[in-house]
Amino acid sequence: MSATQLYKSRQRSVPILLAGCLALVLGLFTTVAQEVQNYSKFERPIMVDSNGPGSELFVLDTWGTLHVLRVTPTSLLESASVSLPAELIPSDMAYASFGGEESVLVAGTQSGGGIVARYGVTGKLLQTWAFRNVCSGIDFVASNHSAYVATSDSNEIYQLDLQKADITFVSRIPGASKLGPLAFDESKQKIYVADIAAGDIYEYALATKSSKVLIANLSAPTALSFDPDAALLYIADPGRRAIFTVNPRSTKPVATQFVSSPLKSPYGMALMSNDRLAVADYGANSIFVFSDHRKLLFRFPPSN
Repeated sequence: MSATQLYKSRQRSVPILLAGCLALVLGLFTTVAQEVQNYSKFERPIMVDSNGPGSELFVLDTWGTLHVLRVTPTSLLESASVSLPAELIPSDMAYASFGGEESVLVAGTQSGGGIVARYGVTGKLLQTWAFRNVCSGIDFVASNHSAYVATSDSNEIYQLDLQKADITFVSRIPGASKLGPLAFDESKQKIYVADIAAGDIYEYALATKSSKVLIANLSAPTALSFDPDAALLYIADPGRRAIFTVNPRSTKPVATQFVSSPLKSPYGMALMSNDRLAVADYGANSIFVFSDHRKLLFRFPPSN
């Protein structure tokens, strides 16, 4: 090859090389931008629940977006997100697998009335139950495909069956100011429900049809989860920026702080497999996952 030919060959190669480099840079930039965009959309989580095996988390944010997060041993990865109707104002949420379909039960208000709405993970509306009162708490019982629902303006508890359209009155909690989140102890057949106005946790026994104050003087408990293996009730209290645990079977139940740092506003909470706890932190725009030894394992979105 002559010197002139070599020079012309190099002239042709330089633009091709520059174009290739530019395409690579643009590709990397697009990928990073997409990741940043995905994370930036994840804001203000207020509710979270886990599927049975703990392989997925379902997170509802304040904008009404339901995020599906896949759980790995060391991280959370968003696999899908769907928007729920804007007119639905959620108060509590519970995962429910029924009829071969994964779903979430959302308790709240819609069009001025109370509602429990069952949505598939794709956002499809599967079932609804209408209430005269504001629905403020819910927990699903897989063994009998039913759910217990609390109302905040009448301080009542109801039961609904996913196989039926009927709603069954269970009890009114005397002395309560404003009922909120709810959790169920299937072994002892007891319902735990928070009074978000007074900062109390009530225990209602289905067998004796009686209620009592289990724990008093919390700030504003916004989520409850019962761990049947450890026989512990977990309480999210954003007013105190902490998660507490209570042994309801103790003769003198005491609220013990489980974890505080780095929480800012822990609104939602869910028990996971392998003795882990997921916390939806409204103030931190994050989901924190802790071990049963109170160690922070990881968060979503990942911190820089």
